[in-house]
Amino acid sequence: MDLRSSLWCLYLFSSLSQAAVDCSALAEKLSGTVPEFHPSVQGKVIGTGRLHFHSAPDEACANKKLFVIPGDGLTVYSSLEDETWLEVNFVAKDGEDYTGWVQANRVELGEPYGGPQDDANDASTSDAK
Repeated sequence: MDLRSSLWCLYLFSSLSQAAVDCSALAEKLSGTVPEFHPSVQGKVIGTGRLHFHSAPDEACANKKLFVIPGDGLTVYSSLEDETWLEVNFVAKDGEDYTGWVQANRVELGEPYGGPQDDANDASTSDAK
């Protein structure tokens, strides 16, 4: 009987810990409070396998139907202060765009959008000579 009680308590605790995350409330709480990149930054998905979007920066908030794969380009809007999660945008081939949170360790950050590019600077320097 003790084993059954222990298993019941374990089940109850795991259910409560999963239900304890209110993804909508977490997303709303963070809205406008996380450090943003100005301008936004280019990002590229790295690693292996699918990188799922989340409605808020918590594992419990995963959207299992929405993901990107290694090599996909992202626009990075903001980062949590501890730099573990990034708020990103992805534009699919059909033109639909999706915004959500992804794990930062799966994104390689690139140059800011609209910033000077090395090739453009080299060309303008050589033209000026």
